[in-house]
Amino acid sequence: MKNKYLYILSALFLGACAAPSSNLELSSEVDKTGYLFYQNSDINLHISEIKNKLVLPAEEYGVPSYINLLPNAKRDYRSGYHMGVDFSSPMNYPIRAAYDGVVVRSNAYQQDVDIDTYNYFLNLSSQVGKTPDDIYNFILLGKSVVIDHGYNITDKFRTITVYSHLSTITEGLVAGDVVQSGDIIGMSGNTGTSSGAMQSDKGAHLHWELFFDDNSGRYFLGQNIPSNLLKQNIDLLFK
Repeated sequence: MKNKYLYILSALFLGACAAPSSNLELSSEVDKTGYLFYQNSDINLHISEIKNKLVLPAEEYGVPSYINLLPNAKRDYRSGYHMGVDFSSPMNYPIRAAYDGVVVRSNAYQQDVDIDTYNYFLNLSSQVGKTPDDIYNFILLGKSVVIDHGYNITDKFRTITVYSHLSTITEGLVAGDVVQSGDIIGMSGNTGTSSGAMQSDKGAHLHWELFFDDNSGRYFLGQNIPSNLLKQNIDLLFK
């Protein structure tokens, strides 16, 4: 009986030694320097895979250093996470198309809800435990422009850019219009924010997003990139 127990223990020990090392491989951190997003080893985008760099949407305002203004920052007030870059442009600063494309959305006539309604939607988000897409897109982004860049920025993903919280949108800009890199598409503002809901001029900025689409899903600029690399990686995207 004693030999039987020794055999079992030996088998367990040898089995553990021969076990696959996948857990060890998963625990090792991938170097994400230069990546614009990293979902896994198959779904990611490195700056070297970009065909064309972009212009800064708010010309004199670069990518901020403050981590709360970059992707992945937690947004407790709406039970969600930041998926964009907040450029600190003042009220009514010209906003440019970051690259050539076709306008998907231009909601120049959207009006802010009052602050009570705004807080009602935030409370709903809190109850759901996340920011519902309809509340995010149709309330919190305010006046916004979405531009489709197709596969002209990278061959790997269809790309779109989103320009939000605008005070005004360039007159006559509608879905289907073709824009060129650097074209003025609107002016920065605070629509879709609590300040906008209170009809205040405070808190103006450009909330800018870049998304990557393929048949596996949609990914955003900076997704799964550690905070210490975010600014330097995103900086690489611009001329």
